[in-house]
Amino acid sequence: MGNRVYDVFWGTMLRSTTVLHRVVHKATGGRVWRRFPGGGVIVWITSLGRKSGEWRTNPLLSVKDGDDWIVTGSNAGQAKLPGWVFNVRTTPDGYVLIDDDAWRCRFVEVEGAERDALYDKLVAIWKSYEMYAENAGRYIPVFRIQLTERIDKSAIPA
Repeated sequence: MGNRVYDVFWGTMLRSTTVLHRVVHKATGGRVWRRFPGGGVIVWITSLGRKSGEWRTNPLLSVKDGDDWIVTGSNAGQAKLPGWVFNVRTTPDGYVLIDDDAWRCRFVEVEGAERDALYDKLVAIWKSYEMYAENAGRYIPVFRIQLTERIDKSAIPA
């Protein structure tokens, strides 16, 4: 669809929620707003900016799958992909904070039947993903976050 009104509305909502989430995370040391209704877990990914060369941190709703965590570049169903997707496609090695555990990780894009099954798993914890898929008018990528090494939180680039 790529509806401009939808994109403006949901883009504003997403940016506002992200700003609020950052404030709450900082004020509580990350102890509040770790879970979404339905069982989703907020993970904080840190990826290297493909243009800036600076590390960027984003909160994302995730679901566990085996040893991995699953996230999607839905961008709340907006027509454009979120910037972090381009970053992890360019540099797949990064960092993730899950609750109080910090990890080096690798972001692996999944496709085909595996992607569809994992997107359905995300829909099961956040029904809005169905609406996002209908409204985006584009392919919504799904990524596995593969944990590679546990680290101290202070080792995640700011």
